[in-house]
Amino acid sequence: MAIRAAQGAVFQRLHSPHSDDPIGVELVLYHDVLCSWCYVADARLDYLRDEYGAVLRWSLRPYPLRPENQIPDKKQRAVLARHFRRVAREQEGKGVKPDLWTGRDPPASSVPPLVALEAALPQGTQLQRELLKAMRRAAFLQGINVARRDVQLELASRVGLDVGQFIERLDDPRLEQDVNEASEEAETLGIKGVPALVIGGEWLMQGCRELSEYREVIDKYLRERVAAAQVRTMH
Repeated sequence: MAIRAAQGAVFQRLHSPHSDDPIGVELVLYHDVLCSWCYVADARLDYLRDEYGAVLRWSLRPYPLRPENQIPDKKQRAVLARHFRRVAREQEGKGVKPDLWTGRDPPASSVPPLVALEAALPQGTQLQRELLKAMRRAAFLQGINVARRDVQLELASRVGLDVGQFIERLDDPRLEQDVNEASEEAETLGIKGVPALVIGGEWLMQGCRELSEYREVIDKYLRERVAAAQVRTMH
């Protein structure tokens, strides 16, 4: 059971420390490729990836917000377009357009682009991130339906993935099942939506946060957990 932080805090403590490893703290970001606030959160966290370097290890976990394979109706598309317009007012959202949802080819589900990311992972986390960025640029800035296989293959080629290997993984039916089951995994951690950041397997930040909040909580974790682990190791 998750231990909730005091009211007003920006994170939850999931459970007690489980590791004395003083380096390489793992941060797991649960996300959806087509989630507007994940777009902003990931852009903010990009600053911290460079800032903290090898002190932190980053990974992605899928959380499909639209697991069903059904074209959104007019009302749903209007709501989704409104989210994109709201994100466009954020500094990190400059250039975002609602065309993905107002155009003629909206995605029926957010599962296919998440499957594509899982298919890219065996070729390395860096190439996986490059594919994520390429899909988000296409979807958010150009209004292109990245749930389409032909779009995914073109973007995979552009970012330098071995397309043959990518297709082989993409055709594995187990990947889609893994993506859908990841939601259940997230729910066991108390995650109810994305973006959600799990720090060291212990602390949880839900929702899109300001860069300063992410930095504050990560620093707090490093002080309380990593520094304490180093002291225990020395003595």
